[in-house]
Amino acid sequence: MFTFAVFTDTHIRAPEGDLSSPYAVNTKANARAEVAAALAAAQDPTLTIHLGDMVHPLPHMAAYGSACQEARRVFACLEPNLHFVPGNHDIGDKPHDASPADAVTPDAVAAYSGQFGDQWSHVDHEDCRFVLINSSIIGSGLDAEQEQFDWLEEVLGTDKRTFLFSHYPLFIDAVDEDEHYDNYGPEERAQLLEMIERHEVEAVLSGHVHQFFFNRAGETKFYCLPATSFTRQDFAELYNAGPEAEFGRNDRGKFGIMLVDVYADGHRLRFVPTGGAESDAVVDMSQRKPPAKSGLVPFMRHAWYQSRDLPYTGAMEEFSRKRARNDYPLLRLWQMGIETVRTPLADLARPESLRRVQDFAATGIRFHMFTTSMPSDDVLALIADNCDALAGLEIVQVEPDLVRVKEIAKAFIKVADVPLYVSRAATSADNAVEGQIYAHNVWTGYRYARRAEILDALADTGLPLRPIFAVGWRADWLGKIGGLQDAFEHRGIEGAVAVQLMTGSPATANFDDDYIVESVAELVRGRAGHPRVTVMLDTFETIDRGYNPRHGLIDRLGNLTPAGRSLTLSRG
Repeated sequence: MFTFAVFTDTHIRAPEGDLSSPYAVNTKANARAEVAAALAAAQDPTLTIHLGDMVHPLPHMAAYGSACQEARRVFACLEPNLHFVPGNHDIGDKPHDASPADAVTPDAVAAYSGQFGDQWSHVDHEDCRFVLINSSIIGSGLDAEQEQFDWLEEVLGTDKRTFLFSHYPLFIDAVDEDEHYDNYGPEERAQLLEMIERHEVEAVLSGHVHQFFFNRAGETKFYCLPATSFTRQDFAELYNAGPEAEFGRNDRGKFGIMLVDVYADGHRLRFVPTGGAESDAVVDMSQRKPPAKSGLVPFMRHAWYQSRDLPYTGAMEEFSRKRARNDYPLLRLWQMGIETVRTPLADLARPESLRRVQDFAATGIRFHMFTTSMPSDDVLALIADNCDALAGLEIVQVEPDLVRVKEIAKAFIKVADVPLYVSRAATSADNAVEGQIYAHNVWTGYRYARRAEILDALADTGLPLRPIFAVGWRADWLGKIGGLQDAFEHRGIEGAVAVQLMTGSPATANFDDDYIVESVAELVRGRAGHPRVTVMLDTFETIDRGYNPRHGLIDRLGNLTPAGRSLTLSRG
């Protein structure tokens, strides 16, 4: 129907300089904001919403007025359809124990309104309503707090599809999380969540945390969006790697704007990265289209769903713990046009991962899940309840015959109408050669050389089982995929290939990015010619320690690797 743009946390400073920040990266904020604004304008959005923290100096600082004027100059290319949400730097912090900055006051509200307009507002377009609120006053006890709630009750009471915009996120990990610097207090959160559910708000978009988070409450989707200026270094604790520059404050892979494509039956987010560029000469300013579907099914070997408690840091959380989760895997899947991922069936059985399976599925991601054993009755019930989230169920053969495979397959067929796959637990013992070094190793898939034998055995079961064959590193991938395509077509079946990025020796790393990029591109280009073969890629997130180290599609900071970036490009 239409597209609108959203960006946040530009943190513009007075052009003559100011004393609002000790961090070197903050001096880059103005130039980065200019790139982000120009990039948003190049998309010709129906409207643009800035989620707050337009400027860095706080209202009580002498540089505040000058910074605001500079911000309006930078954002002029987006007028007249630009709308502002007040951030805590623009209008004052929410009231909170040991808050590092002054809390919102009537004087700060007046200073903000004189620069950016009303502290709350709404705008309609077609059958959608966009509602922008002042989150700093929620829980403040100011007269304006109740006035805003009364106004909200009125503007949310509409037949239009509603999108709500708040600088502070209501929550970042769970609806019942404790209050901290980055969320709403529990009473006010509960009040607003009740209004959101009752009025069937479609989505809530927030900034403030300078990170990407995705959650749901009821049918409403909650997004926290990345910044254009800097990353919050307290959240660098989320990642299984050392931090980027300035102790995690200058993580270039995470800067960008968001485009929201609105459809008759929903919406989709598209992240457009800036890479922290300070000149539009190094950013593609052309119209960005939704990513082409790659067709790849990556192995999600790492725990993609886990939350963790962050250290209480001293700068913002001296007296409380904050729980958060790395949601960049989801954002990167969207960027790469990946719609299906491979995970253990155990991810459906644990409450924490089940919740995220359902959340990912609500955005269009489907799960290919595997098991080596007969699921319990409880897990079979979960499969039945979550069929819509499943793209397939895979039974891994661990015994010489197919007796156990057939038993599991029949149990699956009773509860789920999804494609059934079968693979083999291949090990180094299968390929042991006298006189050669023996390395303990296990991988997924039948041997390509035995394809005729395997296909005959599966056909004899009388069950609709789709075989998965393994293809090793630096093998003739397309040649073997073509061979499987012919074999599957001859028998009128479908199947899959598990393409390995590991070298074959658990002691040898594969960090050959050039070859990986070329190989992944070849797989994607060849997909159209092999419609009966699903291509699985091992692996999604880089493994830089342990066994079989290899680069994947994202690195340990959740940023795209060269192969991952190649999948975001337009494909014919």
